[in-house]
Amino acid sequence: MKTSIFISLSALTLFLVATPTSANEISAINQTSTDSIVKITPFDLVYGAYRGYFTDSGIPGYANLIAAVNAGRVNAEDLVEEAIALGRLAPETINNRAYLNSVAGLLDSLDTN
Repeated sequence: MKTSIFISLSALTLFLVATPTSANEISAINQTSTDSIVKITPFDLVYGAYRGYFTDSGIPGYANLIAAVNAGRVNAEDLVEEAIALGRLAPETINNRAYLNSVAGLLDSLDTN
């Protein structure tokens, strides 16, 4: 029980620490031209999706994202493709298995925290 609480608090701390970075990156993207692409980490990508940054693209946020991932309606490839379409990731990222595996692992861990 104590381990579960510790893991949950650790994950929450990571989410809270990453918020300014994620918001700054997204602000930087909105202020630059569509030709410049900012590469974001898998964590910032998943956390941004969780916070609802991709709702206009059809990827739900918060508890709805968790439900969509659990139901198989949203996966790592979907999230990376939307980020590419929005200019937040380079197109070749869709072929980066390490990046996709990291995104998939983080999406799966949303339900456990």
